[in-house]
Amino acid sequence: MAFLNPSNQLIQIDTGNVLTYMFNPASSPISVYANIGEIQVLGQRYVGINAITTANPSGSPAIYVLAKMLATSAATLAAWQTANAPAPVYWTDTTFTTVSPIMSEGFGGLQASVAGYWMPNYASLPKVTLAQLQGAYGLVQVAGYLPGAYCPANGTLAAGNWLIGNAGSYQSAGVAAASGPGYRALGIQIAAASSNLANVLVLSDII
Repeated sequence: MAFLNPSNQLIQIDTGNVLTYMFNPASSPISVYANIGEIQVLGQRYVGINAITTANPSGSPAIYVLAKMLATSAATLAAWQTANAPAPVYWTDTTFTTVSPIMSEGFGGLQASVAGYWMPNYASLPKVTLAQLQGAYGLVQVAGYLPGAYCPANGTLAAGNWLIGNAGSYQSAGVAAASGPGYRALGIQIAAASSNLANVLVLSDII
């Protein structure tokens, strides 16, 4: 993963993979992480690439925001494990620096607070505990192509349909393209869902 940004500090502490970069300042024993709050700004954006293939070595562009995962209600580890892929999260206030997987904790309590997709996931980080997840810093994809996003069977799922927020933890719902999203959308589903995963064109950036 290449990050193109005036600040290169994240590169020094990053795993090199947005799916596995997650740091909890309350639990990390690694001293180089200790001052992340001083060298990184929550809400900072990074331009990266994903979906690199032999035919397309430059990959597809994506935009990420460094955010803190902090749910005030019980955000169970089980829900994160069930998602098992980048999954929807919600901005908890208008600083746009803190997210929760629970839609009702979004700043409007509704679909309007969709942030994007929390990239750290159980498939990539199978040993993470709830204590490590709660309060962790991670990357949220807010724009660009995202292959293999968590796309549970809510609403009307189909290639070309809108994806909006939905009640519960790490949930989204499909809305028929002709109907319009009705709310600020997470993005557009661009491939049929399989095993609750789908490729998504993420459109949730606040800019």
